[in-house]
Amino acid sequence: MPSPYVLKNPPIDKNRIQKICKKVIDEANDDRKLALEAHRFFRQKLEENPQDATAKNLLVDCLKLAQTSKGSILKVVDLLIKLDAAQNRGSDKSESDSLYSQLDTLVD
Repeated sequence: MPSPYVLKNPPIDKNRIQKICKKVIDEANDDRKLALEAHRFFRQKLEENPQDATAKNLLVDCLKLAQTSKGSILKVVDLLIKLDAAQNRGSDKSESDSLYSQLDTLVD
């Protein structure tokens, strides 16, 4: 009969969560850059032809996408802070201060 598998480390630890959050933030930054690049393209198209309704709609959609990606970053950071606060309840405050400094480096 096989013995049950016992994990040595928790499946989702603090480092793994930070790595996932960093990946989400990086992807959101890439999405924002691409949306702003597309916005510049459609703005140029509108300068060439101000009556182009499709370009106007796509210009607005690009701005919405850029704003959404920035909002996603803020949500990830907020969730990470809430998670850290929940884990550190009753523990030393200097640990949570270090998380805030780590978040600053992630966003930069």
